[in-house]
Amino acid sequence: MMKTNLTNVMKNVKGEHLMKLSASILSADYLNLGKDIRRAGEAGCELLHLDIMDGHFVPNIAVGLCIVDALKNETGLRKDAHLMISNPEAMIEPTAEAGADSIIFHGEATPHHLRLIRDIKRLGKQAGIALTPETPIEMIRFALEEADIVLQVSVCVGFGGQKIIQQVYSKLAQLQEIKSRCGYAYEIQVDGGINAFTYRKAIECGADVLVAGSFLFGSEDMKKTVEEIKAGLL
Repeated sequence: MMKTNLTNVMKNVKGEHLMKLSASILSADYLNLGKDIRRAGEAGCELLHLDIMDGHFVPNIAVGLCIVDALKNETGLRKDAHLMISNPEAMIEPTAEAGADSIIFHGEATPHHLRLIRDIKRLGKQAGIALTPETPIEMIRFALEEADIVLQVSVCVGFGGQKIIQQVYSKLAQLQEIKSRCGYAYEIQVDGGINAFTYRKAIECGADVLVAGSFLFGSEDMKKTVEEIKAGLL
């Protein structure tokens, strides 16, 4: 697909951008976290991606509720809490109370997909469900109608800075096909390995939100990087 066509995919009939960027603070400088978050907002990112890890569901520990709570007054960016944890049922209410705007749990971590989505919505938050690269979409098929967000992880879960797993593109296309055919409203997010060489295909395959960490926070000029992605120039 040519760049001009990609620009059309990324905008609606009014010329407004459909694709959004979510800055994953897993790759931020934690000694200057506030500064990095402001930098992401000023650069044009619409969302913050907060990976909450327990060292059990994934082999890493990151972002506790204290950090989510510290961002409670950050109103410029939507805060997505990505629960990469076992037993997500126990963390839904505390995460909501900490100030997350949306809560995304992993379909592999619980069999109670619809129950958790409804619990999250009852707390006044957007509800999302996530999948690792290896998990088939059919596993969460019954949850798609009620989900606000479907997050497709595109690397081995737990660590930043990895290369995208190529098979994920077909899963993004499948999610987009189901969404269009069934008239569902979920937002399709892709998380992991997004950079100047992969963002284009992710959008073409159906991603509405690109979650990026090292690509954004590691750039010398984040604002320029965001502008170029949204213009389809990279």
